[in-house]
Amino acid sequence: MAILHIETLMFNPIFTSKIIQCFMTGYEKELDFKMIFYILPVVMYKDARERLNSARSDSTIYSIFAKEINFKEYGTKLNSKLCLKHVKYVFEDYIKITKQSIIILANQEKISISNIISLQEKLPYNKTPNLIRDYFKAAFYLGKMLKGMQIEEFEDLIGLKLDK
Repeated sequence: MAILHIETLMFNPIFTSKIIQCFMTGYEKELDFKMIFYILPVVMYKDARERLNSARSDSTIYSIFAKEINFKEYGTKLNSKLCLKHVKYVFEDYIKITKQSIIILANQEKISISNIISLQEKLPYNKTPNLIRDYFKAAFYLGKMLKGMQIEEFEDLIGLKLDK
């Protein structure tokens, strides 16, 4: 199987569009174009996804990503902020995938696009299949946490700044 085929299976735009839709369900307000490009690099990263899946409705980005936790795979304690720092290294890889996801959501009329992106149809993560629910739950809680933050504050946290 060619790498292109593996990437297509792994980053299926219908699947990734649902991740973005779950994020927007948790975000509960209109979304800036900049913000949408940060979703997939965070949610698709296993360590960040696991941290997000431990979130509660009152969790903040700092309570989830600013403390030392035991990473069993690495056999050590690390600051969980490292889960977000990887975004700047993989960000470019997700631009095309995010654009494809936006097109699918717009074509399915799940979002509307003008200067901002508005959610037209919510996707509750608990209504998604169990096998892939952790992706959707992580996206939902990331949205919940980021809705109270300015995008510049999040960019400072991950160490990446996008131009408008």
